[in-house]
Amino acid sequence: MSAFRPISLLLVSLLVGVQVACQSVTPTDRIGSNPVMFRMLPPEQQTLVQQGRICEGMSKDAVYLAWGNPNAAPVMGQQNGTSYEKWVYLQYQPVVVDTFGFRAGCGFHGPLYCGSGMGTATTMVPREVAWVMFQNNVVTAWESRR
Repeated sequence: MSAFRPISLLLVSLLVGVQVACQSVTPTDRIGSNPVMFRMLPPEQQTLVQQGRICEGMSKDAVYLAWGNPNAAPVMGQQNGTSYEKWVYLQYQPVVVDTFGFRAGCGFHGPLYCGSGMGTATTMVPREVAWVMFQNNVVTAWESRR
């Protein structure tokens, strides 16, 4: 193993940690960062947002406060002549996969290394856990498997 690999893994870990630390991860965090947005919601929606729940008729702001930003760019489309926007929420789960590979190349520890072998590796696979459909910036449908 080269000296580069542990350093690069450390840098990636630090960058991911900084990114996660900078995101509002709970409804309470998002409400605290956006108190005016929260106060603009009707009282019944404020209660749902505090619980991390949504309902039909909510605005995009209310959904953001309750669930956060979607994991990917919104999907735009048309249904029955009406434009819609769909937010998709993903959860990443570890999956163990069988591997078989062949590697060749030069490394820090000597000349050409060639090798092959079988083994296992763990990879993170996205799984859709929720979606929200908006028409005219208001929730018209949603589903959650959280």
